Amino acid sequence: MNRNRARIEGVWATVEATRLKVRLRVCEDGGKRHTAFLPDRELSALLPRSILLVSLQNVPRELLDTIDPMLDRLLKGRMVRLWRYSERWYASFLPWRSVRFAES
Repeated sequence: MNRNRARIEGVWATVEATRLKVRLRVCEDGGKRHTAFLPDRELSALLPRSILLVSLQNVPRELLDTIDPMLDRLLKGRMVRLWRYSERWYASFLPWRSVRFAES
């Protein structure tokens, strides 16, 4: 596995400053674990704003109970690219050209 790649092991939706944020527990191939965040552009690909609210600002906390299971199914086990910005780890989806589908 590439040094900057990791697998998502845990997913939590949170509200930070009235905005929806997704916190991830990721594990690199060597076993090193990080807490990373999913950038807004990646979150919008999974949960389009029009489905949730007019805007992802002022997210009601009770909505998190609905969002958490959806994100868990969509993200857990997925490989991501890790990067750092302003003392925080972030995780971005891999480009489609590197995705391989297994035959059943």
